[in-house]
Amino acid sequence: MTHVEVLYVAGCPHAASVMQRMKELAQARPDLTLALVEVTPGRPVPAGFAGSPTVLVDGTNPFGGEPVDVPACALHPPTADQVEAAAAPR
Repeated sequence: MTHVEVLYVAGCPHAASVMQRMKELAQARPDLTLALVEVTPGRPVPAGFAGSPTVLVDGTNPFGGEPVDVPACALHPPTADQVEAAAAPR
């Protein structure tokens, strides 16, 4: 079972396309679970957040990036294709 978490800030570029691709992938793959977690001002930032969208595959960010402690957009977010490849069965 693969677990993917998409940590996002509403309105950040690329977040919507990554979330849509992951929703489609989760529907097609019963071995994949998906959690979409909105990062909002005034609430604790989830561990591992490195800008929106941050994608954690089984708790690990395969795309790198320095963790940040405020809701922010990622400067170099992964593409939807990269996220799908990272979530591929091993």
